[in-house]
Amino acid sequence: MCGRRKMVSELATMNDDWDETLRYYLQKLLPLVSSIVLVLFSYMPFKFLVPENIRPEISLICVYYWLLHRSDVFNLFSVFLVGFVDDVVTAAPWGSNIFQLLVLYVLVNNLLKFFNGKPFEVMWAGFVPAALISMLVRWLVVSIYYGQFLPLSLVMFSFFVTVALYPLITLINVFVQNKLMTDEV
Repeated sequence: MCGRRKMVSELATMNDDWDETLRYYLQKLLPLVSSIVLVLFSYMPFKFLVPENIRPEISLICVYYWLLHRSDVFNLFSVFLVGFVDDVVTAAPWGSNIFQLLVLYVLVNNLLKFFNGKPFEVMWAGFVPAALISMLVRWLVVSIYYGQFLPLSLVMFSFFVTVALYPLITLINVFVQNKLMTDEV
């Protein structure tokens, strides 16, 4: 009888350890999953006055935010996966969104020390040139792919919409970070 109690106790301990391990890995995946959900949500067909080809670059906002705030759980592989999902959903040339996000990754990693601990306004101001450079590089790559310069006005309008939506998307990411993630990650 004593052996049975010991075995039940060990199983309960193993179950608790497995729950903690699963919770730990799910916490680590929250930035990636929330970014992918927001990217997919941004491509839902809503009826707006804005044409379909002028969309905010939600992936840029998410990657920028998570690289600045939780680069320990949002790494290069996460950036690649968000870009991959963005490429799958769009009609843009394959790899252009991945390349755009990799350019942003390089820019943010070089400026990470400067933005550490700065207020929101400084981070938002830092997003503006990083997003502009990333979007222009993508525009250039896509223009080379098609063999002609595409209209820059669409890219600029999309850039302004992206910058305007930065606080809202950041607010969603802050909610995920503060309410759904624990400091144990």
